[in-house]
Amino acid sequence: MLWEKLGCQGAPDSFPTWEDFPENNFRQSAVLVLLCGESTRLRVLLIRRPMHLNRHAGEIAFPGGKREPADRGPIETALREAQEELGLDPGKLRPCRLLEREYAYSSDFEIQPVLALLGSSESASPKVDRNEVDEVLLPFAAEFIRPNRLEWGRHGKVQVLFPVFELTAGYRVWGATARILWQLGRILEPVLEGTSCR
Repeated sequence: MLWEKLGCQGAPDSFPTWEDFPENNFRQSAVLVLLCGESTRLRVLLIRRPMHLNRHAGEIAFPGGKREPADRGPIETALREAQEELGLDPGKLRPCRLLEREYAYSSDFEIQPVLALLGSSESASPKVDRNEVDEVLLPFAAEFIRPNRLEWGRHGKVQVLFPVFELTAGYRVWGATARILWQLGRILEPVLEGTSCR
């Protein structure tokens, strides 16, 4: 079963809270890495941010955002943001596990990715908040097994090698989103041998 193959944990209350993470100089945020469909044709839910935003305008991203004071942990942050941005019902999503944290160096955010599943019988047709989301994308998860290429980028005085994905829809994914997708691809590679979004 996909749940076991992905190494999913138990109930959401067994996941870490924000207080369980070490303090640093970054602001805390969480994103929802949502897989939907059946194990033979898994898709990943991505969004394209509107051009009017001050930060990350037009970029491909996961639904998500910054931690709010009422959020107990990353799961609550990611599910709340996905509901606000896309109208996704948190009760129909199954949080699976936390991925490794990534950093958005340009905006000083520490990003906690929350991997979750949407059952094959559920619809991934969200109700989009056009102030937050310009377009919803559902690429096949197999597109993220390996990046199309690696590029050098600079963060302050540090040179960093980072992945770039060129989606069949014609979009370029880079930065923290691409690094999270590369993590996901490494987890999914053994699973996708044997993985449909409606």
